[in-house]
Amino acid sequence: MGVTDMPERAGLNAMPADVLLSNVIDALGSGLLEVLTAPRGLDLRVADPVIFDAADMLHAEPGDLVLGVGVPAGSTRARDLVSEAGRSAAAGVVLRRDHADPASVCAAAEAARVAVLLIPSTTGWSHLFTLLRTAIDASRAATWSSQAGLAVGDLVSLANAVAGTVGGATTIEDLDTNVLAFSNLDHPIDLPRQDTILGHRVPNSWRQALVDQGVFKRMYGTEDVVHVTDMTEPDVFVAPRMAIAVRAGGEVLGSIWVAEADRPFDEEAAQALRGAARIAALHMLHHRAYSDLERQRKAELIRALLAGTEPPLPGISSMGLAGTPLAVIAVDPDLSRTADAEVAMERAVSVITRYAEVYRRRAAAVAVDGIIYVLLPTPADADHSRLMSFAANVAQRTRAATKTPVRVGIGSTVAELRDLHRSRDEADEVLRVLRRDGDDGLTAHVDDVRGRVALLHLQDLAARDPRLRAGKIQGLIDHDRQRGTSYVATLRAYLDAFGDVSVAAAELSIHRNTFRYRLARLLELSGLDLSEADERLITHLQLRFLD
Repeated sequence: MGVTDMPERAGLNAMPADVLLSNVIDALGSGLLEVLTAPRGLDLRVADPVIFDAADMLHAEPGDLVLGVGVPAGSTRARDLVSEAGRSAAAGVVLRRDHADPASVCAAAEAARVAVLLIPSTTGWSHLFTLLRTAIDASRAATWSSQAGLAVGDLVSLANAVAGTVGGATTIEDLDTNVLAFSNLDHPIDLPRQDTILGHRVPNSWRQALVDQGVFKRMYGTEDVVHVTDMTEPDVFVAPRMAIAVRAGGEVLGSIWVAEADRPFDEEAAQALRGAARIAALHMLHHRAYSDLERQRKAELIRALLAGTEPPLPGISSMGLAGTPLAVIAVDPDLSRTADAEVAMERAVSVITRYAEVYRRRAAAVAVDGIIYVLLPTPADADHSRLMSFAANVAQRTRAATKTPVRVGIGSTVAELRDLHRSRDEADEVLRVLRRDGDDGLTAHVDDVRGRVALLHLQDLAARDPRLRAGKIQGLIDHDRQRGTSYVATLRAYLDAFGDVSVAAAELSIHRNTFRYRLARLLELSGLDLSEADERLITHLQLRFLD
């Protein structure tokens, strides 16, 4: 697309009034919203997404999209919700896909003349709410995009369109200053832009300079254009820039940067950039939705691997993990007292994913049953301390994101994908050890707690087989319960101290002679022979089973 193909600058501000349900589905991509049924078609005006509270009545306006949070698609409550939505003239109801037969919901939707849309089981409701709100707001720019010949989500063409319309080399960046697209017209470029394009990200030195000058703070604090004119460096030409945050639905999606070319920026150029920011929202939303769908697809593959599904799996080769040593890190945020646990979990997964992908490009994170699992490519000969350092940083970021205590368990490094579930099992076992021992906020590697893990396995086995708990200590337990003695504690202290009476007596805060008397008495009562190695070992284990 050449400069002469650009629409008039004023045309960037033209905004259609209505958004149709079909526009929203197109903006998010068919992989996120699946149309189960649409009795009135998809050319329905959409107003706003509305979260349904199961503890309250439905409050929806005509055209709203009702999000059935906590309402299974195949349930009676889902049919009732669809009927209520129809009486409110809502455009549709969004439900989470499950394994139930949707026929009854479809019948209710046909009767209520309400569309029913399904989302994947892994999609979070708060995330969907933001996407829908953003899609509805951003879709108002779809008319201009169509007239300009831009396919929705084509950020490169959009960058060229902005460059030609505003008049300067353009980059479109996400919130982490990663370059999503840049213009390739014949505008001059300076060194910072060149380094940004080559690295696909704003260089750290340039980013820090922008932070120090308060540019990001000003840009994200206003909906207007920000002028950057005082960033010159010795012996380096830095062109003046205009920048603007890209917003939709109240959410900041990223930013557009335009470097001044052969003529100074004027108010007309600034007005054009304001219009471009509104248009960019739709394209950036579509780009992000595609990335989110790819992440969901990746998450499903990871869940299958963690569950022990044997490779090969369809699509697994695209992740580039085959033949790469991997370690599983299990992150356990305590969300039991969190008001909105689902939102907190999504925030934690997002934070961990970003950090892990920066640390190792092919790293991935996924939530399963309240635990966040990180697949971390790890050289087989990697220093143990580096894994611990990474896990500690993950814990720190998770605590900051969720405001809750966090435990982290690290499994051993495995060489093959088919063994990944073994590393996951070990990471889970480390978490069990930390929970059992009350170790809040700690991080541990399985190699550091293997003895405690082995004891957990033995305790599990003893819980299923009473014969492993039967023995001579039962008489001591009964004696303590009936007569108030402390023979079990005395025996435990003696074995824990490797038979050192002085240490054991100090542990119980009694005199050595008193301890010797109690020990002799309990051996007489129980018939235990602690000079026999096997009996000593089994007795010590049975005492641990009492925990």
